[in-house]
Amino acid sequence: MLYKYEDYVFIYGCGKGKLYRGNHLLFKGNSQSAISQFLHETNNALEVRQMFSKQLGQRENPKKKEERKSKYEETKKPKKQEPKPEPAEKTKRSKTKTPWDD
Repeated sequence: MLYKYEDYVFIYGCGKGKLYRGNHLLFKGNSQSAISQFLHETNNALEVRQMFSKQLGQRENPKKKEERKSKYEETKKPKKQEPKPEPAEKTKRSKTKTPWDD
């Protein structure tokens, strides 16, 4: 897909994005990063945000999911933690054990 805003041209497809200003390539790579770069270059223009409203909406879902998850964890009851017994100290032998040692 081809998106135009002022002298910016954004080519979007197959998970890749290319951003041009005039005849100069500004960004080539991941489509989500390219969209972010496009917004940054256009000073977060309203028209550009509207062009990519669906993609931006999908991007914010994980943030909302993390917020819900953290709120849920706050309401969970904390589990009682019992102290772990310390392991008994082992004696070190200077020589190897033989069948006649007891």
